[in-house]
Amino acid sequence: MKKLVLLTIITLFVSNLVSGQKKMTPEVYKIWNRIADKQISDNGNWVTYRLTNESDRSDLNIYNTQSRKTDTYPNSKGAEFTKSESHLVFLKKVHPDTIKSLKRKKVKKKNLPKDTLYIMDLNANEISKVKNVQSYKLAEDNEVLAIKLVAGNMKKDSTLVKKEGKRNGTKLLIRNLKTRKSKAIGYVTKYDWAEKGGKMVIHTTGQDSTKADKVLLYDAKSDKLLTLIDQIGAYSQFSFDRQGKKLAFIANRDTSKESRGKEELFLWREGKRRAQSIASSESTFLREGWALSEHRKPLFMENQGKLVFGTAPLKSQPDSTLLDEEKVDLQIWNYKDGKIQTRQDVDLKQAKKASYVASYDLNNGRIYQITDGSNENIRLDKKQKGKFLVTADNRAYAKYATWKGHDYRDIYKVNLESGIKTKIADKIEGNVRLTPKGDYMYWYERADTSWYATDMNTGAKTVMSKGKFFDELNDRPTHPSSSGRVGWTEDDNFIVYDHYDIWSLSPKKEPQRLTNGRKDNIRYRLVRLDNDWTILPRDTTLLLSYTDYDDMSSGYVHMDLASGNLKTLVSGPFRYNSIIKAKRANKFVYSKENFEVFPDLIYDEFGSYEPKTISHANPQQKDYDWGTMELFHWTDKEGQQRKALLAKPDNFDPEKKYPLLVNFYEKSSQRLNSHRAPQAHRSTINYTYYTNRGYVVFNPDIYYRDGYPGESCMDAVMTSTDALIEEGFIDTDRMGLQGHSWGGYQIAYMLTKTNRFACAEAGAPVVNMVSAYGGIRWGSGRSRMFQYERTQSRLGHTLWERPDLYLENSPIFDIDKVETPVLILHNDEDGAVPWYQGIEYFIGLRRLDKPAWMLNYRGEPHWPVKRQNRMDFNVRMEQFFDHYLMGAPIPQWMEKGVPAVDQEIVDGLELLEK
Repeated sequence: MKKLVLLTIITLFVSNLVSGQKKMTPEVYKIWNRIADKQISDNGNWVTYRLTNESDRSDLNIYNTQSRKTDTYPNSKGAEFTKSESHLVFLKKVHPDTIKSLKRKKVKKKNLPKDTLYIMDLNANEISKVKNVQSYKLAEDNEVLAIKLVAGNMKKDSTLVKKEGKRNGTKLLIRNLKTRKSKAIGYVTKYDWAEKGGKMVIHTTGQDSTKADKVLLYDAKSDKLLTLIDQIGAYSQFSFDRQGKKLAFIANRDTSKESRGKEELFLWREGKRRAQSIASSESTFLREGWALSEHRKPLFMENQGKLVFGTAPLKSQPDSTLLDEEKVDLQIWNYKDGKIQTRQDVDLKQAKKASYVASYDLNNGRIYQITDGSNENIRLDKKQKGKFLVTADNRAYAKYATWKGHDYRDIYKVNLESGIKTKIADKIEGNVRLTPKGDYMYWYERADTSWYATDMNTGAKTVMSKGKFFDELNDRPTHPSSSGRVGWTEDDNFIVYDHYDIWSLSPKKEPQRLTNGRKDNIRYRLVRLDNDWTILPRDTTLLLSYTDYDDMSSGYVHMDLASGNLKTLVSGPFRYNSIIKAKRANKFVYSKENFEVFPDLIYDEFGSYEPKTISHANPQQKDYDWGTMELFHWTDKEGQQRKALLAKPDNFDPEKKYPLLVNFYEKSSQRLNSHRAPQAHRSTINYTYYTNRGYVVFNPDIYYRDGYPGESCMDAVMTSTDALIEEGFIDTDRMGLQGHSWGGYQIAYMLTKTNRFACAEAGAPVVNMVSAYGGIRWGSGRSRMFQYERTQSRLGHTLWERPDLYLENSPIFDIDKVETPVLILHNDEDGAVPWYQGIEYFIGLRRLDKPAWMLNYRGEPHWPVKRQNRMDFNVRMEQFFDHYLMGAPIPQWMEKGVPAVDQEIVDGLELLEK
């Protein structure tokens, strides 16, 4: 087996650590911690979060906001508080080293040790445990816990009367956390709590050795079980209403071999002893050849008194009598197809499960088919009011996605009372939604950058805004997207963003600006603290984040929606983010970060409590030289002032000469205050790691001209680098380039125009826009045309309109001019940039005897995802740059290569003697 790829590098630099030079090695990628899964209890008395890292660490930390103490539980995950905060439950995992050791001994997955559920009584400070847990779910309204165990072994457990597993189910424990009483139900396959009301639905295959399916309803308040149905069958798609007073599900009780199309919709109402079948294949509302769908979950639209569910035409099945040698395996591409075949292939699994919406009136039992056409889209919201829904049909415009990147839609309104569908708009580009009250539909039209509203009763169309609320940074040859939306207030005002500010729009009055950030170059955005929020009270106070674009400082402010007054809560030269709030208290947890400050968690009550940092994820940071980050300003060829990020090593000396790494994509200056902890990134250099190693890292913003993306990048990088060189601390003989995907393309283009850089790493680069133009993005199945005409490549024309632009912007036609050593990363399962682009690049350079290497992590997508591959890539990229920019010895894989016959045992990472 191949040895660990990091061993050579770690051994090489151990002397640096011992000597106190505080230089990073790839070992830091494993030990640097991240914060995950933070939450605050409803009353704000407890905070939990996990510390994780690349060494499989998963420490659950429990912080008491009253005592200010933290308890830590290693190898834990999935923490959840009860509503009263009396208990905390979480899963304790087996130590990763134990699992790895057992895997090396070839222990089967089913025999590996399983998770243990910890149930912590926060008042009594006691813990009880349940072993071999598969999953658990906590009732929101009641302190009752449902715990599903993993499958038992019949040889070891004499109480098992049939084999446990996915088909027959496993044991479910129901534990009352207050009374500490439990009950068990055997052979459970599915279970779920209602959002409110303490009801749980359970499907069991029966307690004896035969198959005897039952759907049970458990009431946590009474601790009783009700049998809703007890008949052999398949039961799925269980759905409660919000209060747990109604339950719907799909059943197929046909036990014959051909049960397809025999699905039924069952409904249970509070007060009834049994669930009733309310729709089946025999229902008269169904078209001939249609049946109920098992693939759509029923949904209670409570404000309309409707239950919506899925129907679908029965599809013909393949001839099962044909042998493999008799089957024709053919794909037919037709120019009339809406979606090209590759896109259809990607969507095939979903298409086979496609269903259309029908509505059951809970008051009178009437059923209407709401949608019935191919490719119709409908947005369903259980809280939606009004008697109409809207559906969107894109069938007439599906082709447009091939070259525009989007399609259009015809819009229909559907009357939920009568089922009547009426067309109300043609060829809409935006996504149409209904207001919470259901009286208007609204959308953003990219073509004229306006927000529109249409009265659902009268059909009257209103322009709520015109020309203000679009993405002002859009520099692509396509209509700009909107700056975003917040939602609706209870007095029918629509809250949206322009590039800087928050506005109130309305179908009935003129737009009103709520913030005034544009004049000071400050952007305001709403912080959404409640995911259940639908309509905003008119007199509420909003929490806003802000960013000052001049220096990228940020903070939080309160805005009184009625008066528009702003009150600053926190601010500074940081990036504030990830704020959460206790549901029933003015208590918050958030983080702040900049290049030097890790985003540890801060507990704050905004005014009544001194903010306190409650996590200390990486105390080892103080042991390493780190570096600094600043904005660098320069003037481009058009005389415009531009920005770049400039990262310098610790103890920077302007009299010294430093090696330079130029890394870029499009625009990055807004990330000035982003923390960049050491990590083995999948596609880019880690700024902190390289500043620690003595590099200066530079990232200029790129501004593009339609038709000339390569030249635009060239101009930005060269003029900004020239300006940086004038500062006097860059060694012009030791400058390198690094970028991935679009960044990789731009580097490949630049290397055909300049030889001033000593080396470059270009990941997944498009080098031939002619061959790529007609290709496929295999990950999505989409044609690549739109990308070159309208989006990132920015050429603005088809290949046959302006072939000169495609040739001029394709590095492949000029690679004979390349003199710079190039490291290429391109994986054979790349679904974004075809692998053959990297091959074209490498083979061309190789033919011309240019120094080039290509890394292909087999089976990986657009970048290496697997941990071991990310680690390996970062080591090789470091070796590549260190050789050309630091004078380090060349590694074997660069000098001699690694033959295919040796690749399972040799990594080639050893450095060769000079």
